[in-house]
Amino acid sequence: MENIHVKKLGLGIALILIYMFVLPLIALKVFQILHLDITNDFIYIMLNLSVYVFTLVLLLIVYRKSIFKEFLDFLKNFRSFSKIALTYWLQALVFMLLTNTIIISLTGGIAANEEGNRAIIGFSPIFSIFTMAILGPFLEEMLFRKGFKDAFSNKKFFLIFTSLLFGAAHMLAAFDPSQFEWSQFLFIIPYAGCGYFFAKAYWQTNNIFTSTLAHMIHNTLSVVLVIFGV
Repeated sequence: MENIHVKKLGLGIALILIYMFVLPLIALKVFQILHLDITNDFIYIMLNLSVYVFTLVLLLIVYRKSIFKEFLDFLKNFRSFSKIALTYWLQALVFMLLTNTIIISLTGGIAANEEGNRAIIGFSPIFSIFTMAILGPFLEEMLFRKGFKDAFSNKKFFLIFTSLLFGAAHMLAAFDPSQFEWSQFLFIIPYAGCGYFFAKAYWQTNNIFTSTLAHMIHNTLSVVLVIFGV
């Protein structure tokens, strides 16, 4: 079995847990103390935005030694890295379209995460463009890709682990015990598939902005299609 850097693996998992559970709980508590009504659409958006912002700050602190260096490297190699990003995004898109079509035909419904995203886009398209198409992809690439690349010396381990974690996180983010259906687990497949191709883009270039670009293209297309009712 290939070597695994336990501390870096633990750090990557810890950052995801902080993003998905700790910061949302802290933000919710603060908003409650301030007597802000989170059922109000604007307040709800501010709540989510605060989690994004604090996560961004945390990640920039943790990866401050490499992130700016990678950004400059990405600008220097923009043409070649962008081609790689586009190539893997197209592969991710084809895979997701095929698997989603099959799963939807079997279950008769869409992923709970997708349903939630569509609802947010519906009442706040500007917020959605900023978070889902720009900030969100960067945060997720930092959390689910960059946080684990140095933990694995084996490419296959890295690709499989991060893609499955990425898929499972998207299912968990929309988990509602009162409306849970076992068929929702099938949607891990398309999300994990996307994560797999994004991870390949990162591994090939060793630059997180390559996979971020692929992720941004994918999410931007998704948001635009929903906005225009496609």
